[in-house]
Amino acid sequence: MNKSTDYLKSKNIEFKIIELDEVPKTAQDVERIYGCELKQVLKTLVFIGETEPVIIVLPGDKRVNINKLKEIVNQKELRMAKPNEVEEITGYTIGGVTPFGIEKNIKKIIDKSIFKTEVVNIGSGKAEIGIEIKSKELEKVWDGIIADIIE
Repeated sequence: MNKSTDYLKSKNIEFKIIELDEVPKTAQDVERIYGCELKQVLKTLVFIGETEPVIIVLPGDKRVNINKLKEIVNQKELRMAKPNEVEEITGYTIGGVTPFGIEKNIKKIIDKSIFKTEVVNIGSGKAEIGIEIKSKELEKVWDGIIADIIE
């Protein structure tokens, strides 16, 4: 389908494609359209630091603790990437960002609390299409850091 789902298939990861009736702008939109809990909707965010960008994944009902994040990535300054920077870094546009299938070698961090939720939804690379995946499958394929990054 696209590079994120091709990546998951290449790793023999089980997942389900979710086609949404409208293009979501927020995690709350996915919750409303798909009818799942907000904590199941994973947000993939891109931050720009003084030395390198970082991609983070956290539950839709949580906020990142920027100080924890700065400590983990050992950077003094971090800011949210602008939409054009997100696309340049990930190859995906805002609303459809996924941590999978990114060709550049970028530091990725996922919040450890995600693995307490049995089934989660994550971006596919296209805003109107999501990926439903068991958190244990997500953990198997995760190629970054697992840490506590929420407030």
